[in-house]
Amino acid sequence: MAEVNMEELLNCALCPNICRCECPVLQVSGREAVAPSGKARLAAMLQHKQLNWDEPVFEAISNCLSCRGCTIYCPFTELSLCDELLNTRLAAKASGIRLPVIDPCISNLKNYGSPYGQKGGPSAAGKKGAEVLYFAGCTSQANHPSSIDAARKLLNKAGVSFQMIDEDCCGYPAEVWGDQELARQLAAENRRKIVDSGASILVTNCPECWLTFTDRYPVWEQDLPLEVIDGPTYFLRLLREGQLKPKKSEFEKISYHDPCIWARAAKKTDEPREILSLIPGINVQEPLSYGEQTRCCGGGSMFQLSFPETAEAIAERRLAEFPEDAVIVTACPFCREGLLQEGRRVLELVEILEQSC
Repeated sequence: MAEVNMEELLNCALCPNICRCECPVLQVSGREAVAPSGKARLAAMLQHKQLNWDEPVFEAISNCLSCRGCTIYCPFTELSLCDELLNTRLAAKASGIRLPVIDPCISNLKNYGSPYGQKGGPSAAGKKGAEVLYFAGCTSQANHPSSIDAARKLLNKAGVSFQMIDEDCCGYPAEVWGDQELARQLAAENRRKIVDSGASILVTNCPECWLTFTDRYPVWEQDLPLEVIDGPTYFLRLLREGQLKPKKSEFEKISYHDPCIWARAAKKTDEPREILSLIPGINVQEPLSYGEQTRCCGGGSMFQLSFPETAEAIAERRLAEFPEDAVIVTACPFCREGLLQEGRRVLELVEILEQSC
């Protein structure tokens, strides 16, 4: 288990905290305990044994979306507060402190390999031994299989030989909820299936799956022996090489929502917009905040399951930044889930592309 970096934690705790303007949890709750500096102070006091673990403290430190919005104005370039808060929460497991609301989700992960319970959507598919393995992710499988169908149709139209495995959750939710042992178990099972597939390229449209495969699996000693490519980059490649040829879209006015992970962790803000620019007839109108300055939809760190009311309020705040008559497009299943409110139409990037092809 990684250790908390006290120097960086105290830097955050004692900073003037301009980041509070960008913390979506603070903006909708108004609670100083869940401001970036508030959570940093709680974590630092726990490390110094000046505070004991209890459920309210654990709840406050868990109120982090890992959206990295606090990094926009942060003067400490080496600080990753979401990581420090995660490391702090992991230390709480020994104290028996947890969020009761996630107990059913942990049980689902153990029994079904999905936090949502029995998995939905397609499982193993395609041609075993194909070079490309498409990894859908548990959120799309359970809640939005139409996006998986769109991706499969695009791959078929492009003439890509691909396969899908009977995948389990990547393990990221288990770590967020403090069960690293379960996270590693899920990772090991996925790695076994991925290696057995014989694929040399893994493509996923889920930003959290991508970040887990590229950053978390090596830490969990589950390195994947193949190239991992994010969906926007891979489908843009197919467009550039002429394997996909979009025609006029049925949607004219679109506003693109940048998922936090793609925008701030992967630096993938240009690729989705280039894809949209290659679809004839689409007029893209940006929301108030976009690119690396995007604002969270409320779906990060499994927030929609852990704190559903706060997540809904954060999504409402984000929706107010979009043109009312535009179709919202995003490239993340969590973002799509979060923004499906107020009668808004929200589609994933692969769906827009597939419909135009």
